[in-house]
Amino acid sequence: MSTLSLTDRLRRWSYLQDVELWLDPMSRRRRREVLHELRTNLADAAADVGMPRAIEDLGKPRALARELVEAEPRRRPSWSFGVLGAGAVLLIAMLAGMGYLFGLTDGVLGAGGGTVEGNFLGVHIVAVATDAELSWSLSGWSWPVTIAALIGFLVASAAWRALPIRR
Repeated sequence: MSTLSLTDRLRRWSYLQDVELWLDPMSRRRRREVLHELRTNLADAAADVGMPRAIEDLGKPRALARELVEAEPRRRPSWSFGVLGAGAVLLIAMLAGMGYLFGLTDGVLGAGGGTVEGNFLGVHIVAVATDAELSWSLSGWSWPVTIAALIGFLVASAAWRALPIRR
């Protein structure tokens, strides 16, 4: 086996990083084994056909990872995708809340200023807009957003895979 050039090592590293991202449903130990095997196979193939061709022969990282994950006997939940799902729900709720808050403030300013109160998904909002002051006060907890974030986490992570299989 010959030594890989820096360019080939960077190509291999980049490809394996992409594959590893999509191997998340696989256990950590099994993922390390698979990546070590892929690293070795790529180095061997690069000696014969070059690294670009060796990577091209393996195909797209996502497709390769999907094949490897589906070949595993049992898939596990993808907790990192769950965190992304919950984060997406929270981001959307935050942007919607900011839109409501700015709309409420615009209404107060359009009416000549003053104080107005409102509720958005369980959060109590007080907006004050006068010549001397522009402020918002938020209080309370949004249970609908909390429940939606939990559902987003459970769905995106496929948490049901953690349940024991009954045969």
